[in-house]
Amino acid sequence: MKKLLLILPLLLLFFVQCGKRDDELSNDQYVGTWNWKSTNGSLGNIIETPESAGIVKKLKLTETYQYSITENDVVTKEGTYTIEKGVTNTDHVERTYLVFSKNGEKIVMQIDATNLILADDDADGYSYHYQK
Repeated sequence: MKKLLLILPLLLLFFVQCGKRDDELSNDQYVGTWNWKSTNGSLGNIIETPESAGIVKKLKLTETYQYSITENDVVTKEGTYTIEKGVTNTDHVERTYLVFSKNGEKIVMQIDATNLILADDDADGYSYHYQK
């Protein structure tokens, strides 16, 4: 009986730890390699594309919440990411954020099967358009 009383809490702890937390957001839509198409914004309404910049950028997001950013096939940043809900500084509404361990956080303005649009949480920030 004593063994059962010792094992029961361990089993309970195991099942609680192995389950997905309710506050975790799924990364299913995000996983994949996203090709940079444009950056828009700032006070001068700058528009930059791979053609105008001469740079091919890719954002790779994995199922295990790892990311890498490459420019012309050279890794410039890599680390982990999380997906979180938060209230923006600009329009004060709740939105989804991609939070990068070594690249700050970006608001997810749009995501679907082929498009990902991220934005800075800043009045004179940029938006970043990626496609799969």
